[in-house]
Amino acid sequence: MSVPGSTRIEDLHGPAHSGSGDQYNYIYPAGGFPHSRERVRIAAEDRRWLSQRFVRPRNLGRASERLAKPGATVLLVGEAGIGRRAAGTVLLHELPGEEGSFEELPAERDPDGRLEFGPDDRLLLDLSETTVEGSSTVLDGLGVYRSATERTGARLVVILSSELEQALAPELQLHVVRLERPRGDAVLTRYLRSDELLHQPGDLELPELKSLLATAPMRDIARLVRIIGEVKASRRHGTVFAGWCAAAMEAITDWSDQVARQVDELTDGRKRALLLAGAMLDRAPADVAAQWADQLLRLVDHPDNSESALAGPDLLAQLHGLKMTRSQDGRIDFERLSYGAAVRSHFWTYFPGLRDHLRDWVADAIHLAGLGRAERSELVIRFAEQALAAGRPDDLRMLAEQWTSNSGSLPTEAALLLVQGLEHEKYGGAVRRQIYQWAANGRPAPLLARVLTEVCRHELAATHPDLALTRLFHLSKRGESTDATEAVLELARGELRLLRHLLERIFRNGRAASKHGYGLLLDLLDPSLLRVLPTAPELELVWHRVLTGADRARWAPAVRSWLTAAAVSPAWESGPDVMVRAAGSRAGVLNELYLTALEWQRTRSDDPAAPDPARLATAERFWRSIDRVEGAGEHQHTDYQPADSWEVS
Repeated sequence: MSVPGSTRIEDLHGPAHSGSGDQYNYIYPAGGFPHSRERVRIAAEDRRWLSQRFVRPRNLGRASERLAKPGATVLLVGEAGIGRRAAGTVLLHELPGEEGSFEELPAERDPDGRLEFGPDDRLLLDLSETTVEGSSTVLDGLGVYRSATERTGARLVVILSSELEQALAPELQLHVVRLERPRGDAVLTRYLRSDELLHQPGDLELPELKSLLATAPMRDIARLVRIIGEVKASRRHGTVFAGWCAAAMEAITDWSDQVARQVDELTDGRKRALLLAGAMLDRAPADVAAQWADQLLRLVDHPDNSESALAGPDLLAQLHGLKMTRSQDGRIDFERLSYGAAVRSHFWTYFPGLRDHLRDWVADAIHLAGLGRAERSELVIRFAEQALAAGRPDDLRMLAEQWTSNSGSLPTEAALLLVQGLEHEKYGGAVRRQIYQWAANGRPAPLLARVLTEVCRHELAATHPDLALTRLFHLSKRGESTDATEAVLELARGELRLLRHLLERIFRNGRAASKHGYGLLLDLLDPSLLRVLPTAPELELVWHRVLTGADRARWAPAVRSWLTAAAVSPAWESGPDVMVRAAGSRAGVLNELYLTALEWQRTRSDDPAAPDPARLATAERFWRSIDRVEGAGEHQHTDYQPADSWEVS
């Protein structure tokens, strides 16, 4: 993100046209595929973005032809960096016809997990990081996926590593399509046009640019275009493409050696503190950075400098000596693009003894009066990036708890911190497990519980809806806020798979439902909010549970609401029959249903959409259904039992 009058280039995360590159989006983590056992949704917005910028590699047409048949599997191979993952995603995205679920499958299949594929589902399996050592388990899982895909009529695209290709059985070799690298200049041009970065043909003739386009992975080309856009927005490098491109080429330079030399030459701890503060607060007010540098010195017990404030160089001279500047609006900026990111990485990597201090430093600095919301957000993102790069996901837990304690009151920053963790390639799973521990086994502070609810509802649910529902279900049992309950119902009302998952949560291991569980099911049945067909078998199971497990006083309002819906809408005419089937042959429940309908019909309606004649007709149909069941002695009660849960956490 840039603001007028500045350029700030970070370790960028954007949707990359590649098989394993950085991804820029909130909801499409590429995390931990060799060890993940979780299905991940691939957002339509991300697929459209990628499709607009995609240059088709050679032989992709052959893969498209093979994938046209329902139940087909295609295995894509090719050199790393040519865009295999992007090709697989676009290949599935551009299939004609109806689209069911679009998901990425876990490389290592959970042996206890259920494969619920639909005939229009589009499935991606990324095995590009799998080595020969792990091939046996992964290939066994691939066989199971292929069988389920063929049986259900879904489509499956698999991205293979070169090592794994050699381990394929002969029958799988028949499904392999080898992709070749698209031309780098064509990829660059497509990205530039999509981002409306106007240029002339001669602008792409820079020798260093041509060298990059000839060999660079697709992710690096995508990153370059993003930086060009950042440079243009800064308004500091002219108004023509040539200047923007030259600055962007400088920005992708690896500054790590230069930073290492600079830090080594700085023997004064005060200068090192100011350099790091400037990197962490890049584009924040310079006065705040100076204040924060002093705070770091106190935190690490640096010897106090008793020298007068009037002695020595002023702040501007100190910044210039560290290759930083102070802009006209008083903000810190580095002379070199992306230099600040290299400084941050150096300190976190090569000063391991400082990491605890740096965490505590950030925890306190977030409260500095001179920081606005945007600066605090940037600080959170930079801290999370470095903490996770250093293998310290627990630092995120500690700050999230601290910022949502009674003295914290920083819920926005705590939520952003957790989102950064969820998106991380290596530690996303650890953060999901931590959220589960808070929700299911801990006693999070009320503010933290609200943060967890929002993160699960708006972020985790987009990629891992099953896991989000589980965590929200546990949070909803706390009873401190209705937000978690509303979020659970929102998920379960819209998708049958999630509705089944909720039932399995409520009746886990055959236990009876709690008062809270029955309350969820009854709220779920609201006809005005349901987004699935009323005749779905899952709703019949819900009705069976509430009719046989709760008192009539609790479920009667839901029965009346379904009868009203049936009287108003033709789409709901079969809804009352679902309740009758759910009651089975239980005479007592059928009698209570009959009486409830009688009371409903006799209650005068003020709703013009459901006049008394329509109510009478609906009630009579309902009573006839009950009579048919009561007169059918051969009918036996079906004992509905939800299956065991496939996802514990």
